[in-house]
Amino acid sequence: MISINQWQIHEITFTSTVKYANPYADVDITAAFTGPDGAVISRPAFWDGGDCWRVRFAPTKVGNWNWVTVCNDDKNAGLHCQSGTFECVPYTGTNPNYCHGYLQVSENGRYLCYADGLPFFWLGDTHWQMPDTERIDECNHPEHNGGHCPFGGQFQHLAAVRRNAGFNVYQTYPSISKHWWNETFDRIDPKRFQQVFDYQMDYLAEQGFVIALGFGHFNSAVKIPSADLCRWARYLVARYGAHPVVWITCQEISAPEDMNKMSSWLEVAAEIERADSYCHPHSGHQWVLDVDERPLGNYSWHDWFALQGGHRGSGLTTQARYAGYYNFSPAKPMIETEAMYEQVDCGGIADENDARMSAWKAILCGSAGYTYGAAGVWALKWDPADKNWKDYNHEIDGWYAGIAMPGAEMMTILKEFFIDLPWTELTPRLADPTWVSSEDPEKCVLTTIGNELYLAYFYGESSVSILKQLNSDTTYTAKWFDPRTGKYTTISTGIKANNGEWQVPEKPAGDWVLELRIDD
Repeated sequence: MISINQWQIHEITFTSTVKYANPYADVDITAAFTGPDGAVISRPAFWDGGDCWRVRFAPTKVGNWNWVTVCNDDKNAGLHCQSGTFECVPYTGTNPNYCHGYLQVSENGRYLCYADGLPFFWLGDTHWQMPDTERIDECNHPEHNGGHCPFGGQFQHLAAVRRNAGFNVYQTYPSISKHWWNETFDRIDPKRFQQVFDYQMDYLAEQGFVIALGFGHFNSAVKIPSADLCRWARYLVARYGAHPVVWITCQEISAPEDMNKMSSWLEVAAEIERADSYCHPHSGHQWVLDVDERPLGNYSWHDWFALQGGHRGSGLTTQARYAGYYNFSPAKPMIETEAMYEQVDCGGIADENDARMSAWKAILCGSAGYTYGAAGVWALKWDPADKNWKDYNHEIDGWYAGIAMPGAEMMTILKEFFIDLPWTELTPRLADPTWVSSEDPEKCVLTTIGNELYLAYFYGESSVSILKQLNSDTTYTAKWFDPRTGKYTTISTGIKANNGEWQVPEKPAGDWVLELRIDD
């Protein structure tokens, strides 16, 4: 009996004994895997060219597993009623994807965690259309001077830089392009999957990334019939559903109907739900909307809110908008997945200050992490001659400039700040006057752990505010935290609250985080 590590992908290959006119569309195979506890996980198979089909499976429990296939053509001896066994053994390495398992929603519905319950602080990087544009076999970063890239290729270079900076989510989707489809969208060519996409997904998993994988851009639905989009979705779930993924149905699923066909994407989402027995957390990347506009939260497939705050033209998301998602019932994690991408020109050019302020505000308003984006990387620009996404990326020479922008370093500072705290216990106060009164309520963003720890983010001109509900029987220490450098400055120690209140002093110039902590 073969042995397979828990949570790592095992691939089983089948050879068809029948020829089909369109094997991508004509054949449906499912393999049912029965674990040591009797639970069954069903995985769809995918066509991989010629007479070849494959199933990818990652065992979730240690022990013996059995599997058997069912094919819609029960006369196909190579695909129908195939079976096997294997033993799942504990993984002994350090990769968090295999140490802790797939992501899931926490019991309280406020954040994502690994299968073993370890909280997952999401720090994502945006790579729309990665499998179409990011190159695995060449790299034009100027530091190589035309020579060898030590990482392998441009894609590996990007991943290494972000991984070393503490990013743990790669947010992407494949485009509607010649790489995947024929002109009528009812056939695919597996070559690009085999040569590029598979490698990228395997590489990211092995580097410890979770892949936030979408199935297309919203306007794909006006070009592709719903049945073909659903078949495409099932194929991607079959091919990559055993990877450490979370699903994002499509980019901007709730875009206005004159540019979109949301009904088709809802069918796609339902198909993903049917095909994915692992039940990976599933969302739809949203248009810039409030929770009650084109709502998604009540669908059975919808597990978390992938928000889009928008870019410079939209301004920073208000606390009221975040409150709408945070207060949604039942509680679901909300994560800001597109806002103020650095140097992207969208209603104006957002700089590192916009990116930083957006991230801090989102998390103190209850976002369970944040996805950053940089011009030249979010939508790849290879070099100055690359005109794709030219209206958004025109101020930057290429991805190699985007990967080095200062805002990314500030995202690392942000993540390190929060993971050093019991961040899952934070409660956003969302301008609640029973907790804080401020001269500028929108720009005073408060979250607390009871009355033991207060974190207030001030990004306006003034920090004049009163924090409330402090414990009057003990003392506190107040510090300023600089979100640009990660340095603390002590304001005062031994603070005694007057009737449970404390006056915040004027902050230094710029945006600052106030930390008020009860003394031991």
